[in-house]
Amino acid sequence: MKTLKGISGSKGYASGTAVVKRDAPAVPQRYEVTDHAAEEERFRKARGVCEARFSELEERAARDIGPDEAEIFGAYRMILDDDAFFQKALSRSQSESVNIEYAIYEECRGVAAMFEGMDDPYLKERGADIENVCGEVIGCLSGAGGDFTIEANSVSDVIIVARDLTPAETVKMDKSRIRGLVTERGGTTSHTVILAKALGIPAIIGVEGLLGEVSGRERIIVDAYGGTVQIDPDEATFREFVEKSEREKKLNREYSLSAGKPAQTIDGFHIDVLVNTGDADSIKSFDAEKCDGIGLLRTEFVYMGRPDYPDEDAQYEVYGDIARRASGKEVIIRTLDIGGDKQLAYMDIPKEDNPFLGYRAIRLCLDRPEVFHTQLRAILRASAHGGVKVMFPMIVTAEELRQAKECVERAKESLRGDGLAFNENIAVGIMVETPAAALLSDQLAEEADFFSIGSNDLIQYVTVSDRMNERVQYLYDSCNLSVLRAIRMVAASATKRGIPWGICGEVASDELLLPVWVALGVTELSVAPSQAGKIKHLIGRIDKAKITAAVERLFDMRSIQDVKDSLGSLQGELSKG
Repeated sequence: MKTLKGISGSKGYASGTAVVKRDAPAVPQRYEVTDHAAEEERFRKARGVCEARFSELEERAARDIGPDEAEIFGAYRMILDDDAFFQKALSRSQSESVNIEYAIYEECRGVAAMFEGMDDPYLKERGADIENVCGEVIGCLSGAGGDFTIEANSVSDVIIVARDLTPAETVKMDKSRIRGLVTERGGTTSHTVILAKALGIPAIIGVEGLLGEVSGRERIIVDAYGGTVQIDPDEATFREFVEKSEREKKLNREYSLSAGKPAQTIDGFHIDVLVNTGDADSIKSFDAEKCDGIGLLRTEFVYMGRPDYPDEDAQYEVYGDIARRASGKEVIIRTLDIGGDKQLAYMDIPKEDNPFLGYRAIRLCLDRPEVFHTQLRAILRASAHGGVKVMFPMIVTAEELRQAKECVERAKESLRGDGLAFNENIAVGIMVETPAAALLSDQLAEEADFFSIGSNDLIQYVTVSDRMNERVQYLYDSCNLSVLRAIRMVAASATKRGIPWGICGEVASDELLLPVWVALGVTELSVAPSQAGKIKHLIGRIDKAKITAAVERLFDMRSIQDVKDSLGSLQGELSKG
């Protein structure tokens, strides 16, 4: 038995058979060329093939995993579009009379070495991204074959062992077979870790000497809580692992029993716990008996993987099916949230320097009324089958909300003219995910039927910090006082107006912050399906009246750490109770 130590990337326990990814030779063959124009043409063709490949993987990831994870391949396309970098490779190819793939390799090696020498883990990972893109181009130019994922998809209960994994490889794996991922390289901000979390696969990264210890087909134990990898464990070690796994399974069974029950605090305050969905797999596995409905149905996946806009009937089929399967429970359908950061070729969206602050979401929909009208008609038709609500993303002014509501009324009028059924009193709400919406929440509460706080983006915009950038993670923190005060402001506006308000995003299932949301009077929490039972279970251990004063004191604290310490103490008291 051999035990190796790494960094926990995506938590969980796993065991299975090792399948090892052996990288192809790192250095492409070098040979002399004299026809530079022909090399340029080879490069252009290879670049085009890679562009199409990344676009296909972006749409596949958005459809099968989620739109946030698909952004990885959007970033890859941006690297691929870097004319300055590839022009240096073309110039080297011409001046040294060498083949273009070797010239790209040499240029990439220099850039990667620069990133590798940086102290910042996030920037090191971006260097790995450049290497991945260059590797794809070089592989296309050299005609390299052999898809590692074919072998991975042929074995049951697989633990993937590799120096590193590209997002493309991770997306193409059959996740029903993969039990764990272990790599020599990678950081906590690596795209492989992000995808592993999204797929629910335990992952350990940064395991030095891994490939020297694993040849393939060994039994592997992955403890992605402690960050340990055990190769060919003895029977005593394996029994201990099984006991840990069983304890985790037992706790999960308790949570599963809570999932089908109402969530209510000790003193009788009821909270609906709904789930987020918006990809083919999560919709297929949606179980209305294990939650109180759908708090966020992302609709971008309906637009992915097709050559043109989906028509009304195609959208209605999706929305109507999920509404029927919800059996009358709430289904909040968010209108199209796509833009400069999530490109689809047929939408012809111009590139922007800062797409997250640009032409996207409700801005795009109001600017393309025919696209918006089609989606609204499909959503309204689905409302005839259950508790469908419509929600607009990225609202920043009351004027935008009024314009969007007018679009809903026009869609209703057209459906009446066609004699098609829909819910005349469908609730219309907004995602509160910008500082503007938080500051205007008192006015927006007069126009909206409900609020849903999009916590991931709200934290990012309030703190002006990229959630993927490790250098500013000390700012991108859900316990940042600015974020908590913004949420309290929204909660107060909704409560005063008497409209429901909820939270979606990662903080909705944050155990540490759950007492804060309860004390503020949250009416809905929308979480990952796997978290619904756990959150209901924890709500049942909270006495809202008793914690309210303690929570209120948080808003006057002077540091993030003070907030965390206070919440930790409160959590300890709740655990004792």
